[in-house]
Amino acid sequence: MTKIKNFRISLRSREMARWLKKERGMDTTPELDVAIDQAAKEAKAWIEPAAIYTTLTRQIAEKTTTISFPDKAIAVSVLAVSIGPALEKEWQAAQSDPMKESLLAALRQEALSQALQFAVRLVQDQAKEEDCEMSAPVSDLPAGRQALSVASSLATLLGTARIGIHVDASGFPPYARVAWLFWTPVGKNSGRAPTGRPVGTEKVAA
Repeated sequence: MTKIKNFRISLRSREMARWLKKERGMDTTPELDVAIDQAAKEAKAWIEPAAIYTTLTRQIAEKTTTISFPDKAIAVSVLAVSIGPALEKEWQAAQSDPMKESLLAALRQEALSQALQFAVRLVQDQAKEEDCEMSAPVSDLPAGRQALSVASSLATLLGTARIGIHVDASGFPPYARVAWLFWTPVGKNSGRAPTGRPVGTEKVAA
């Protein structure tokens, strides 16, 4: 199990503007660009990225999770990321201000995306060392009661409470994401399960 806290992420203004146009119908203007940049600067005080992940062999994962494996995959890395609850509280307080609410929603989306990509890159680097290819991240939890069951089992597997992620009746909180990636061996190591990082390994980054 690997835990990393307080790592740096870069909020991309262009991606936030793109999200606002797609999801909120807001056309890009010089004024909006300035507002996005200002919101991104303010958000540094509200965002506290953290990630936790582990890698399981196919045999273990099929016994302990409901994750469905592709044919040639030999292992899966399960990860969860959080940006902390502070930004979510700011978003909730901004419900009466449509512009601020939209900006904070875009910030949340971008921050979660960047935190997830940070964790994914770490897993991908580990896979390369062991001559494995990684699938794209999968995060399609089922709907309804089954979704809560799966979310709870993954949270327990990872120990997400250690980075402030607690599953409730609605599943994972809005400031968190969970995903998994499959390992597929290539070359001469085809068919060999990855050794992975030793269980209990923790990292704390400034």
